[in-house]
Amino acid sequence: FLAGAASTAPADELGIGRTPVLSGNLPTATSWQVEIQQAGGAWTGTGVMVAGRGADFTLRMDGWPDGASYRFQRVDGGLSVPATVAAGWHLAGRVTDPVRPPVLIQDSENLGTWSPRQLVFPDLDRSFVRGLDSLTGPRGFFRSAPVAAGVVREISATTYTSAPPYNGEAGYGPIYADMPQIYKDGYVSALHTTDYNRGGLSAGAAGECYELVSAYGRTTVMIHDSAPSAPAGTISAGRGYFDLGAAPFNVLSGGNPSGILTATARLVPAPVTGNVKLFVAPGSSIYYMALIPFNHRAGIDSIEILNNGSSLWHGMTRAAGGRFAYMAGGSLPLLSYPVQIRVTSRFGESVVFTSVSSLADNARITGPAQFTVFPEQAPVPSFRRQPVYQDSLSAVPGDKWDVTGFGGASVSVTDTAVKYAGTASLRMDGLSPGGGIVFISNPSLPRPRHGVLRMVVRAASPVVAGGVRVRITATNIAGGGSADSQTIWLPALTTGWQTVLLPLEASGAGTKVTGFVVNGGSAGQPSVWLDNVELIER
Repeated sequence: FLAGAASTAPADELGIGRTPVLSGNLPTATSWQVEIQQAGGAWTGTGVMVAGRGADFTLRMDGWPDGASYRFQRVDGGLSVPATVAAGWHLAGRVTDPVRPPVLIQDSENLGTWSPRQLVFPDLDRSFVRGLDSLTGPRGFFRSAPVAAGVVREISATTYTSAPPYNGEAGYGPIYADMPQIYKDGYVSALHTTDYNRGGLSAGAAGECYELVSAYGRTTVMIHDSAPSAPAGTISAGRGYFDLGAAPFNVLSGGNPSGILTATARLVPAPVTGNVKLFVAPGSSIYYMALIPFNHRAGIDSIEILNNGSSLWHGMTRAAGGRFAYMAGGSLPLLSYPVQIRVTSRFGESVVFTSVSSLADNARITGPAQFTVFPEQAPVPSFRRQPVYQDSLSAVPGDKWDVTGFGGASVSVTDTAVKYAGTASLRMDGLSPGGGIVFISNPSLPRPRHGVLRMVVRAASPVVAGGVRVRITATNIAGGGSADSQTIWLPALTTGWQTVLLPLEASGAGTKVTGFVVNGGSAGQPSVWLDNVELIER
């Protein structure tokens, strides 16, 4: 039983509501609109469209009023079928910031201790709705919490051929056997040069770990190399770029061995055991010495050395290969043992190696402690799916959409003369039973949780119900070939904009969405425009 809710920035609204959960079984090869009746009023359309497929289904109406009556109204008129209505719960909120920043939802049973529940990304209309599949405990309280800018980053990722010892610019190859298990298991990644040399520090990100979340899964990687180039549309658009080892890419891509994907990322403590360690690079002497730090929980900002009998710490210079170098000469004296070595993390915490009697080539030296300071982490990231269309088709590497016409139909992807919002809309001409527009997701993506294809649509002149039709193209993650939805008839269209929502699962779409097809119910359809098209999660 849910007792209450509290809200803080950044969500301008956050509420808890009961969810009508509709169920039914509609004849195959038919299309239906969910209609609502409140307090004895007239039945009105919701814009939620379902294709009949001769099978039992359930449909969550998250965000729609509880306590109202619902029915399925056949699009081509006449027949209506009462919906069986059960109840669930949902959270709903809204932001006013047009950038649509992520919102962290926290929950609590006693208003004393709050825990992160999930990070949500508002839809194009700046709202979000998330279904609550179950409620635990006698009470539940929810609030939104601020998310600092930049702590959760959107990234694109590719993969490369990787094999032990995973040589990279960080210099960990020669010490593969001594590296943390995450590294030996191949959960490694190169990072774009700008971020690899974070803050202008050469190899500043070496040994740091990031948790990545894609549409398919979640994993953690250790940075071991620099990626000097990135796909167009990543770094220039403010996105991060990871070039992943085969193991983490397999998790995040749903088993695809190659390609490009999108994910969100956050910095996390490296999952290491034991204390901070140093590797003495070959060629060291009292004149020159180079160290490679490893097995550190947080990134390294500096290494300093203190000669025997001295009180003056000398900073070591960052060099290629993840090294920190000391070269005697000028104000730097010859090394005099035993020395002390001070290693400082990016968060200002130091571990001091005392009384190091020698620094022999290839030696591994274990420090007296491990870093414990790590600021409050970013919220556990969630995957952010890009809109299919908002002024243009998504061109984000790893979440890209393409269109093509067939059967005499054509498409203009940037019609600036007619638009619902922003600067442009997408115009389709020549829709017919044998002619339409194919929207292709590159790559394909798993069907969103309680997923809905939402679009805003209008026509150049009135179109009868079923004059425009949509089919979700899909396969199943487990295989088995095509698993397209049934054809969904849209309601009658006018010269005004209207929102339609196409629930994916209820209409039979498989678990991996490859795109959708729009065509006409008869020849001679007028121009039809789409805007603000997105696959949303509920």
